[in-house]
Amino acid sequence: MMRARLKFEGDVAGEVAWSLDPDNLPGMKVEVGDGAFEVEFSAEKVGTLLATADDLIMNIKIAEDLLESEVGK
Repeated sequence: MMRARLKFEGDVAGEVAWSLDPDNLPGMKVEVGDGAFEVEFSAEKVGTLLATADDLIMNIKIAEDLLESEVGK
């Protein structure tokens, strides 16, 4: 079993973490702190781990862009 932990920082970190909650996998752990959040997950195969990280990063980017465009209005 391989594990990964990703940390994201930003002005809308808490909101981004909340917006991703419906897509979280059962074994995914999310910790939200002051201006940041961390996601920890695991997989049996490296390809699955990388695909999960890629999906997560893309979803975070989209959520962050949408939230920042709303805040900027």
